Amino acid sequence: MNKKYDFIVLGAGLAGLSFAKRISENGHSVLLLEKENTVGGISRTIQHNGFYLDFCAHRFHTNNKALLNEILDLNGFSMKKHMKKSRIYMFDKYLKYPFQLQNLLRAMPFTKCIMCSFSFVVNLIKKNFQDKKKIRSYRDWFVYFYGRSLYEVMCRPYTSKVWRTDPSLISADWAEERFQGEKIIYLIKRVFTKLLTLDFSSYSIEDEEHIPDGGYFYYPEKGIQELPDALATTSTSHGADIRTGITIDHIERNSKTVFFKDTKTLQTETAQYTNLISTIPLNVFYDLQDQKNTAIAENIHNLVYMNIIFVFAFLNKNKISNDHWLYFPDNRILFNRGVEFSNWSPTMCPQGKTSVCFDITCYNDSDLWRSSDEEIANTVLNDADRIDYIKRADVESYHVYRLKYAYPFYDLGYKKKLDNVVRFFEKDNCHLLGRTGMFRYNNADNSMEMGFALADNFLKNKENPSIYDYQIKHISL
Repeated sequence: MNKKYDFIVLGAGLAGLSFAKRISENGHSVLLLEKENTVGGISRTIQHNGFYLDFCAHRFHTNNKALLNEILDLNGFSMKKHMKKSRIYMFDKYLKYPFQLQNLLRAMPFTKCIMCSFSFVVNLIKKNFQDKKKIRSYRDWFVYFYGRSLYEVMCRPYTSKVWRTDPSLISADWAEERFQGEKIIYLIKRVFTKLLTLDFSSYSIEDEEHIPDGGYFYYPEKGIQELPDALATTSTSHGADIRTGITIDHIERNSKTVFFKDTKTLQTETAQYTNLISTIPLNVFYDLQDQKNTAIAENIHNLVYMNIIFVFAFLNKNKISNDHWLYFPDNRILFNRGVEFSNWSPTMCPQGKTSVCFDITCYNDSDLWRSSDEEIANTVLNDADRIDYIKRADVESYHVYRLKYAYPFYDLGYKKKLDNVVRFFEKDNCHLLGRTGMFRYNNADNSMEMGFALADNFLKNKENPSIYDYQIKHISL
């Protein structure tokens, strides 16, 4: 049966689900096709031996009050408000994060402390005479706001570890996407306010003091999966057709037809669309659709996504710390972050036990991605034991999960390539959406905001509903 829909959406992550919610509750027909057996995309929760496991730190936080109210009003859905607690492991110590300057400076070797302090103050003056238009790389961006010495301490180690690339080769757009420029006046006020107070906290993992300005976030009882599930339930209540476990065979752009197969029944089906919304990886979408172009194929090949390997450790222990997550910039440590789920919600773990998610970023063609689960897990657990984060003896078991297309990587020339690709795709009633589909690094709330924005553009009958140039107004850090 070849049914026609006003909209077919490829991919049921938060962006696609938000679009489906808004467009369906305004009377439009929508078919949403998802390859996994559940909705959510990156914002999913898996269950393993009685544990609920997110793909690392998926908190919900936003400065968009309208968005927050709409999410909190979803039927049958609730989230608890938390005050964020996170730290960073530097100089063989566990420091508060976001940085409290006096806490950071006390942890540094004395000479480095003097250099960083002097560099920061000099840079505050010097930046008034610098041309911001010359900023091209993430390194340029950070040095412009903080100075070279703090760049070496606060930026280069973690950024180069996560992206496996020197920050001088990463576009400054990454910083602007994430931070929309540093509110330097606020930063100065915060720094000098904190310098007037003395910090006598310890640097051990047992330190349980919260950071007053660490920020708040919301989180469901049984993992972030409850959020996409609530969006899906609301959408289907308004007539949206959401199909999971779907493999797309191909897409005919001229006839506006999608050919797909249900992996459970193996039955091939077709559906026609008036408008096609793609949230799937650019290279995957290109291969599925029938319009080809050699130059565009080359551009897409050079727009690279990073993968993540998650190592979930299950511990016979009630708690490790009260941190929601910790950062590990030291390149002698394999993982980037550690997230303890029982601190997000006690329901995430069986009573008397806790779990930690360690995440490792890498590229598809790397030796690390090709390493065995056992090899990666053993390295992670040994590293965590060595730095006194966990005790290997407390680990009962582990589970390794690999996720492709997690992060779009902004190299220095990505924007021109992406512009070409978007112009190629966004014609004949086709539009891109979402972190993966638009090759745009943003947070979960921003993806949802953009899903709603694209739907609103259609509802307002805008001549060009594209949100490729959409500016996030409520950046959330």
